[in-house]
Amino acid sequence: MHIEKEYWLPSHVRACSTATGTVILDLRRNRYFGVGRKETTVLRSLAGNWQNLAAQSASFASDAEPLPAADSLSIADKLVEAGVLSNDAPEPAAFTPMQIDLNSVLTSVGHELDRKAAIRWRHVVNFFRACTWARRAVKSRTLYLVAEDIGQQKNAAGAPFNPERAIELVGIFRRLRPHTFAARDQCLFHALALVRFLASYQVYPTWVIGVRTKPWAAHSWVQQGTLLLDANPEQVCEYTPILAI
Repeated sequence: MHIEKEYWLPSHVRACSTATGTVILDLRRNRYFGVGRKETTVLRSLAGNWQNLAAQSASFASDAEPLPAADSLSIADKLVEAGVLSNDAPEPAAFTPMQIDLNSVLTSVGHELDRKAAIRWRHVVNFFRACTWARRAVKSRTLYLVAEDIGQQKNAAGAPFNPERAIELVGIFRRLRPHTFAARDQCLFHALALVRFLASYQVYPTWVIGVRTKPWAAHSWVQQGTLLLDANPEQVCEYTPILAI
């Protein structure tokens, strides 16, 4: 199929293919969209950067028949109108997408691993600063700006991840948290606060947003390799990462 137009996923869009279609996350509008298998076929065949910005769930069905060129173009142009596709090649994003491993044996900090350490006044100060930043991020910032902030700080530091230090700091964070907020139903706020708290000590794990479709849900957590910093395997195994920084 020869098509003269070029189509790209904008740098603020992330996608995740499922058995029934594709979930799209617009980081600038803080919104999720769902498209069907026909639209997914068009996205996979026409979006020049699909492999870089799109994830694929274990249940993804890849046996869809190619569409006629006229139908593909019509669908692609509608996706351009919706802001899901663009005819212009995107500028590089300020953050680097990461690959997340949910298929290996995962270990959970706080459930399986723990390191006790005394809480110092500096921990308390950094904890409240992290919570203040995360609350502002959730209430008044786009996910794109949040991702840009996290990605730029992480890239600038370039520090190797220290798992022992991370486990110790997560333990401190978990002990301070009950005095401030409940983690239940606040996964995004919790993940961002933890990421910011760890960054205070030059520890930079991966912030993740994952989605599932049956039933629909989105979840955010913090992970590095096979180490889960604020979740257990049962809480994340049903999700496919759509954003990981």
